[in-house]
Amino acid sequence: MKIFIWIMALVVLVPWTGAVWLSYALVDVSGDWMSANADLLSAEPQAVEALSWLGRTLAGVGESVIIGVWALGALSVAGIAWMLSKLVDYYRRTNTLQWQPTEPDAAARRNP
Repeated sequence: MKIFIWIMALVVLVPWTGAVWLSYALVDVSGDWMSANADLLSAEPQAVEALSWLGRTLAGVGESVIIGVWALGALSVAGIAWMLSKLVDYYRRTNTLQWQPTEPDAAARRNP
């Protein structure tokens, strides 16, 4: 059961990582495009430089946020899988999932 839990965690983690990777690439490309085409918004050199810097800065901040969100999601998935595997271990040790017959009470043993 523990192996199944960890396999399911990987099944969840792979698409999560792929989606975050695509988001990272999109933010990177859009930041590059924004900084490369800053001259379309203004012809003044100082404004072009400021807009280019702003585009790369926003892309850098966005990439950092995306990495943080990915790490938070990956740690959440791993934490849930770890807690479930510990819960399975606990139930295996205590045998609470198995049916155990109860003893008849003392009165029923004395009076058959």
